[in-house]
Amino acid sequence: MELLKIPATISKVTTMMDKGLRLQVDTQELVPSDKAEVMSMYGDLGVFVFSKVDIKPEDLVELPEVKTEKKKTDSQRLRDRMFVYYKWKYEKSDGFDYWYSRELDRIGQDLLDKMN
Repeated sequence: MELLKIPATISKVTTMMDKGLRLQVDTQELVPSDKAEVMSMYGDLGVFVFSKVDIKPEDLVELPEVKTEKKKTDSQRLRDRMFVYYKWKYEKSDGFDYWYSRELDRIGQDLLDKMN
């Protein structure tokens, strides 16, 4: 397993609602091959390892298991369920975006109407 080792600084830490952390990592100037490697990893799930000194192979013995499934937001899960319903009711998948937008407007209006 080839690891990408680049000089970097953790320059910002933000707490997230799901109790995770968002890290901003700023690199020093990179050679083009390292830049390309970083860009090829964009959006991928992996293990973040950071050390103030060089990392040795024995430091990487017990890495955490990578959960390959990204957790969906509530709105993503609702959209998925609405898509399944749309395919079941209309037996097609084309036109879903238009239907989805109209349904969200209808649901939102129904909620507003209940307040009056």
